[in-house]
Formats: sequence, structure tokens, C-alpha cells
Amino acid sequence: MPDLHRRDAGPIGPGPAVLAQRDPLIALAILIACLALYLPTMSPSVIAADGGELQMLATVLGVSHPTGHPVLMLLGWLFVHLPLGGDPAFRVTLLGAIVLAAAAAILYLLIRELKIGRIPALAAALLAASASRLWMHAAAAEVYPLASFLIVLGLWLLVRWAAGKTPLWVVMLALGFGLAHHISMRLLGPAVLVFILAVEPRLVLQPRRWLPALICLLLPLALYAYVPLRAAYFESLPELAGEILGVRKTIAAGFVSPHYYANGPLGLILALDYSQAFFGSRSFGLSTLGQYVEIARGQFPLLVVPIALFGIGVLIRRQGKVSLLLLLTYFVVIAAALKYLADIGEDGDHFAPTYWLTAIWFAAGADAVRRRLSTTSSARLARAGRGRFWLDVALTAVIAGLPLVNIASHYPQIVGQRQVNVDRHILDQPFPQGAVLAGEWRLITPLRYRQRVEGVRPDLWIMHADPAGVSVLMQRALAAGTPFYAVRPTPAGARLLPLPMRDERAISHPADLRLGPAVRWRGYDLLQADAARSATAAWRPGGMLLLTLYWQADAAVERDWTTFIHVLGEGDRKVAQVDRVPLAEYYRPSAWQPGLLLADQYEIVLPADLQPGRYRLIFGWYSAAERLRWADGRDAQPLTEIVVETVAAR
Repeated sequence: MPDLHRRDAGPIGPGPAVLAQRDPLIALAILIACLALYLPTMSPSVIAADGGELQMLATVLGVSHPTGHPVLMLLGWLFVHLPLGGDPAFRVTLLGAIVLAAAAAILYLLIRELKIGRIPALAAALLAASASRLWMHAAAAEVYPLASFLIVLGLWLLVRWAAGKTPLWVVMLALGFGLAHHISMRLLGPAVLVFILAVEPRLVLQPRRWLPALICLLLPLALYAYVPLRAAYFESLPELAGEILGVRKTIAAGFVSPHYYANGPLGLILALDYSQAFFGSRSFGLSTLGQYVEIARGQFPLLVVPIALFGIGVLIRRQGKVSLLLLLTYFVVIAAALKYLADIGEDGDHFAPTYWLTAIWFAAGADAVRRRLSTTSSARLARAGRGRFWLDVALTAVIAGLPLVNIASHYPQIVGQRQVNVDRHILDQPFPQGAVLAGEWRLITPLRYRQRVEGVRPDLWIMHADPAGVSVLMQRALAAGTPFYAVRPTPAGARLLPLPMRDERAISHPADLRLGPAVRWRGYDLLQADAARSATAAWRPGGMLLLTLYWQADAAVERDWTTFIHVLGEGDRKVAQVDRVPLAEYYRPSAWQPGLLLADQYEIVLPADLQPGRYRLIFGWYSAAERLRWADGRDAQPLTEIVVETVAAR
């Protein structure tokens, strides 16, 4: 019988090799847990802005904004054709959730490679997965989840290579796929090169070793051939030949990004539009440092920060070369993201890699604190019997509790930002054949998805344009006789604005009052913002009036004016108002073409504490501080009455 009290007796229980075999299973459990966390918060279908573009283009294998993202397009197309439930848009979003959950799992394995305890590693992985910005990326179709996965994968493989566990060519192959996906992977270049030379200074003298690795790094870049090949395919389609209102039909249809034609295929792949703005500015982005601090504070519980700062020092002492890799990566990413935030004005998504690095340093710090307190207290606690056990339990509870706090605090935020009812009803309108719709990026991408993926009104042309661009397109449409509509962003969602109106019979309350010698008011429409309620139903406090005034110029208009609309209560007390130059964003009065019937839309919010009763709407016009009179001598015209009721308690 073995003597268990001998000093040379083997350890009781599983050895290090057996324990290490559990790490892949724990990593798999992390992936499943994160996916279970993400699924209830994911947008169920198409979303606005870039996500809607990626969902549509991945389904049809189109060419997206820089860098073209061929890896994401191909993986997205694969997911669209797998039996994963939901519509194609949901499956593209699901791809992002899966790869971000996988990034958290690989982060755990990376931390374990650094000889950090299992509990801190597990806590760090869950902290990163529940960082609010990363979680938002998982809940919506974005390029960032795959970028995060490839960055974390590259760092893990580099650490394993330094330990002699992974060939260099495998590391370079993973980094090459990263370069074939997102511009942020370029930021790893300096840190990776310094780390490799720090681990093997003589590697440069051994071309037989680094040349195959270099080939593997460059090989995935061949995927960028996807960009010109797919663009050429869409250009070859007869229905996409030529232009519509001076815009290439491949762009107007949404299949090929305009960046492709602005700087050519190579310009799109290299993101020259962004790079020129980035490198052309002399700003170092220090003005946005406070904005970064504010964003970073919202990612983790406050206690994580001092533990991570302590962990930086711990890791420098334990793993100097790995620390060099992580710190260089951090500072390069921070410098680039700060400058990008200052120059381009994005919302801070490019800071995402720093949250993964913070989680690594947190794990190192938490592990060191746990070991140090346990070691220094063991002799003192020996007399207390199970005191050391309870200290370990308390420390473990604190470390494990931080991810739970993070999840609990961020879950309502992510659910609140979940895009469920994106404006897609616009395409249900009876548009003339071949009409053009134009509007902001975030509004038109869901419409393009419905058109190109669901097959709704493929005859329409849906274009991205800012207000100035909408004005230019409208003038071209007038000259060409093409039906044209602006898609307006409003507090009530997207509203469709015909420019100009083509049928005066559509005015629900027609009128004919002369505003001055050149302009007539032709009537109005009034609707409720809640599409589920009848337009004739009583109004409620906090509701929104969707008002459309109709104008027609008989002659050239000499000057612009401002329209005012007042909601008046008892004793003509003003309870709400809106003032705006008619069609100011697109087509100011001084530019109006005589004879056109023009719709002019307003949104008026009723106060939430508005008392029940009858309220009058009046409107008029003024220039500077002078209220102008109508042709009938009035300085304001009565519009209509509304009845406000209280909201019934449920």
C-alpha cells in the first residue's frame, strides 16, 4: 500500500495533463453559455445601417463597403443556406453571435496558456463576452465579431507558437484570414513582428522557416479576388447596365458599394477612402481620449480596472515577451482608434480589441491576488481549521461574481437596443413602376434587403443619399420625369415624402388658400404616429401628430419663409408647436418650380401630461421676426381640432 505521507509520493487526484485536457471542454461550455446568452438578445430579422447591408449582400454575394469583407460574405452565404431557422437576415446575425462566443472560448484557452488559473480565466472570458460593446456586436449583424474572433485566435496561436506547440505557418494562416476580413487586423502587424523577433531573433536568417509562413500569411488574401469577380458579375446583368438618375444601376440596386467605383477594386480593398482621411489629418486623436474612457467605463464593473492594471505588472514579470505583444497591440489599437474617432467620427467600435486585452490582464491580476492571499494567509489560517477554505471561497465568489454583475447590468441595455420592428412597411405603398427612393443609409438598407432578398418590388431603385444628395437626385428626377420619393428619418420612424406629389386627389383635406402672390396652400393630411390606431381615433397625451401640408407655387418664389404650427388649448394656451422652413432639407421655397404640388411633412409631439379636452391646430408663416399675413388678411389659419383622451389604466 503506498505511503501517502512520503514527500516523494505522487499527487492525489488528476495530474496536470489530465487537468489540461479539461480546458477544451470548458472552452466548449463557454461557447455554449455565451451563445445561450446572446440568442435572446439578437435582432430577429433585418436591421438598419451597415448590418442590413451585410445581411442583404451576404445573401446575394454582393460587394460591401471597404474592405469588401470577402470572408464574412462567404461565411454569411454559407450560413444563409444552412437549416438554422429564422430568415436569411437572422442567420447572418447568428454567424456573428457564434464567432463572438467562439472568441470568448478561445480567450479562455489563451489565458490558460499563460499559466493562469482556471477560475480567473473563466471569469475573464465571460467578462469579455458580456462587455456591452462586444455584446451589441453579437446581437446585430456586424463585421466586428469575426474580427474579434480572428484577433483572439491569432494571439492564442502566437502564444502557443512561442511555447513550441503550434507551427508558425498555422499562426500566419490565421492572421492572413484576418487580413482578408477587416482593416483592424493590420494594426496587429507591428506587435506580431516584434514578438516573433523577440522569441526567435535569428529567424530572419532562416528563410526555409519564415518563407512558408509568409506564403501562408499572403495566401488568404487571394480571397479578395471575390470583390472584382462579383462586381463584374453584377455589371454583366442586362437589367443593371447603364445608369438611373446619373447613378450606376449596380450601385442603385445595392449590389456593389459606391466605394468600388470611387477608387477602384484595390482602393476598396485597401479602404483608401478611410485611409486618406485617416493619414491626411494631423490630429493625433487626443481630444477623444475622454470619450474612450467614458466608453471603456461602460464595458466592465469598476473593480475590473484596478485588477487589470495590477495584472499588467504581474504578466510583465511572468511572461515578458507575451506582455510586449499585448501592450504593443493595445497601444497601437488605442492610437489608431482615437485618431479614427476624431477624424472619421465613428462611435468607438474600433476600441473592441482593447476589451479582450483588458480581460486577459484582469485574469492575470485576479489569479495573482488569489494566489498571494492564499499563500500569505495559509500559515495564519492553519489554526483556524477551514479558514483557508473559506478565504478561497470568498475570493472565488468575488472573481466569479463580476461576470454575473456585468451580465445583469448589460442585459437590459442590449435588449433595449434590439432591433425588432425595423421600418419595412414603406415598400407596401403603391409606387409607380420604376420609381426611385432615396434616403439615409440606416433607412434604406432594410428596404434593399426586403427588395433583393424577399423579392418585394424589384422594379424600384432604392438609393443611399444624404439630404443634399436627395436634392440633387430629385432635380434629376424632375428633368427625367421619373417618380421620386425621399425616405425621411423622423421620431415616428421613416416617412415617405413624394417629391413632387403626382395626384392631388390623394390629399385627404383639400383646400385652396393663397399664401401670397406666388404660393397657394392646397390642403393637409393628419395621421396618428401609431399605425395600429385609426387616424380618426381620439388622441392621447404623449402621442405624435403626423401632419402634411401641401403647397403649390404659381410663380417663382422670391424668398424662403418659416411655417409655424401651434396646438392651442383652452384660452388659446399654446401646448405644442413646430417651426420649420418648408422642405428645407431637400427643396426650399425659393427653389420651387412653378406648377409642382409639394408635400411638406411635420411631426408634432403632444406633452405627456396634456389634459383631456379639445385642442385647435393653427398654422401660418413668418420671415425673420415678422409674422406674415395671408392673402385674406389673417396672420394664421385654422387647421383642425383634435380630441385628447386619457390613457385607460390596465
